[in-house]
Amino acid sequence: MELKDEWIQEDDVYSNPLLRLTLNGLKYYGILLYKSQPLKKLNCFRGVCFTASMLAFNVTQYVDLVQVWGDIGEMTANAATTLLFTTIILRIFHFYWNRARFNNAIKFADEGVRHILDYGTPAEKAIFWDNVSYMKRLTAVFWICALVTANTMCVYALIEYCSVPEAERVEPPMILRSWYPGGHKEENFGAIYAVQLYIMYVGQLIVPCWHVFIVSLMVYVRAALTILNHKLRHLDGYVTSGMRSGRLIRELKDPEEERLNARRELIIECVQRQRKLHEYTGELESLIQGPVFVDFIVFSVLLCALLFEASVTDSAVQVFIDVCYIMTMTAILFLYYWHANEIQHQSDQLSKSAFANDWYNYPPKVNRNLLVLICCSIKPRIMKAFIVSMSLDTFIAILRASYSYFTILKQAAD
Repeated sequence: MELKDEWIQEDDVYSNPLLRLTLNGLKYYGILLYKSQPLKKLNCFRGVCFTASMLAFNVTQYVDLVQVWGDIGEMTANAATTLLFTTIILRIFHFYWNRARFNNAIKFADEGVRHILDYGTPAEKAIFWDNVSYMKRLTAVFWICALVTANTMCVYALIEYCSVPEAERVEPPMILRSWYPGGHKEENFGAIYAVQLYIMYVGQLIVPCWHVFIVSLMVYVRAALTILNHKLRHLDGYVTSGMRSGRLIRELKDPEEERLNARRELIIECVQRQRKLHEYTGELESLIQGPVFVDFIVFSVLLCALLFEASVTDSAVQVFIDVCYIMTMTAILFLYYWHANEIQHQSDQLSKSAFANDWYNYPPKVNRNLLVLICCSIKPRIMKAFIVSMSLDTFIAILRASYSYFTILKQAAD
């Protein structure tokens, strides 16, 4: 297989302050490449092996799910990780199918960040670095939540195996429920545990990395729109300083004429930037709408299953694991819907920001392009997962639906 140029990123992309944490994680997994990287095909092969092993194990989880079909308690114990692994495997396949488009999305975000850092005004850079700090905190919290959940499961299964006598166990404690082709799980505990531990650590790498990767692209859009709003509100400040995106246009000698020309250039630049961000948001929406729509369906069931399992188990540790799982699943949904809501809010503010500047001090011919921007911004950019609007209202509706399913399931089990 020949590697295409559009699959390979420049080395500098991996030092991007907004994207570097998650990009380096995906690079280690084996789905991102860089130009100076040795043995690129071997790196791709590592990613394929990780994905293939997750897929094979996920199949054994579905075999086990079929074997316990009809037993609500056993099914809910299986469902959480089974569905989570399925969604992440679908995302990886989706990435492979659209590898060039994802890489172009990364390049666009990287170029936008470089432009802010090279040419941005101090106020624009302050907005950007605030978003970088926000992204670091968000990444840390999400990683901690995911790692605590997964490692608690791994340690709990091992402690339970070592501390509970064999005569008191119905079957050996495992990290995850799955089908084992050889039978005699008690005799093969070491092999089963090693396989499941490997799968858990592959999952711990790709699940947080992937979700934070998509969110970082959404945070870039939010930051770019925030900067554009700032520029529209303070157009006159950019004009009088002779600056446009941090670059000196010219020394103002004829105050009136050059002031009008500078303002016209700034407005045109804002219109062009708005159009590019609108197109980029549309491309990002197109790339994530399939997986997010699957999450909309699957996570409603998954959260219901976790609530039910936590309500029927007698183990305090298992309840803690279920609560951590619920927090992780809820966090995944919240990250997408919150930041889509933020993009909608910032795009909605563009027309207000354009109106808030001192347009009344300039003739209509200078502000004609500003009117175009206002007209294009009246309808905010709403991201959708097919028919599902990505907003906080949808997020709350999912939580309500999950709780409704849980109450119905609880009544059926009682």
